[in-house]
Amino acid sequence: MSTESPNKKSKTVHSLLSGKKIVSVEESLQVFGEPGVVFVDGSWFLKDRNGREEFEAGPRIPGARYFDIDDVASKGDLNPKGLPHMMPPKDLFAASMDALDITNSDHLILYATKGCMFIHRALYQIQAMGHERDRVHLMNGSLEEWEKQGGKLDKEPAKVINADGLDLSKPTKYTATDPQNVVDIEEVKGIVNKGKDTDSIIVDVRSSERFLGSVEEPRPGLRLGHMPGAKNLFFFSLLDPDNVAQLKPKQELQKLVADAGIDIETDKRIVISCGSGATACALAAALDVCGRDPSKTAIYDGSWSEWGSEEDTPITKDPDT
Repeated sequence: MSTESPNKKSKTVHSLLSGKKIVSVEESLQVFGEPGVVFVDGSWFLKDRNGREEFEAGPRIPGARYFDIDDVASKGDLNPKGLPHMMPPKDLFAASMDALDITNSDHLILYATKGCMFIHRALYQIQAMGHERDRVHLMNGSLEEWEKQGGKLDKEPAKVINADGLDLSKPTKYTATDPQNVVDIEEVKGIVNKGKDTDSIIVDVRSSERFLGSVEEPRPGLRLGHMPGAKNLFFFSLLDPDNVAQLKPKQELQKLVADAGIDIETDKRIVISCGSGATACALAAALDVCGRDPSKTAIYDGSWSEWGSEEDTPITKDPDT
């Protein structure tokens, strides 16, 4: 039996994880089971698969929680346009974290199942709602790689919380903030209308075909094209093709960003848009890995699901506009 004190173990865990946005499977295995380390499955899919159902059926990392970006979100009267997975109010987020038995002091290691390209939304949302950035990490590998490297699995059925059933009148142990580094449609309109005089850069991470409006949007009824002045960097190019649940190495990310005409060190704020506010978070994570100050990066939460559905938002198909 180990004679190491819990405080010493906690310090060891913090020293292993502190300052690391990306942690390897080996590092994740090293801290598995330690106090103050919580594994969080953030798997989400646009279609064909359901991350919540897969988590409930198993397998999963033992003791892991499931963070559902569609459930822990603004809905109903808080979201009159019915936009997907919008950032939640802080009371809902705090109550959800309590229900997941997550505290502000926990180190969270987010992971996804093989084939998930959207894990970065859960990562970004948890940080945006106030969990200390130094305590939020992304495992550089999927659940399948965890198993291949000897990680234990829980294959028993489990039940995921339903945020709609939480009592928001009760005080919470978890302390959340209003969403940080998130912009709305009015702010984006202001950026577009200022043109070259703006203090922000818009980057659209949809495919070039969607950016140019040469193909239909996956969500019916949306107008085609992009915001005038926006740059384009397809989010999928940032992902490891052999495991889309993880980003490419830092040097490759830096080259991709530079080739897209984006200055990582620019003093201007980089505002990222995508289809629904999910894949934009892949670029946010990549910029973080590349060394950009994350406080100078923001997500347009409504993204094209909102912009493309409005009648008065400026849109162009011109690649140079």
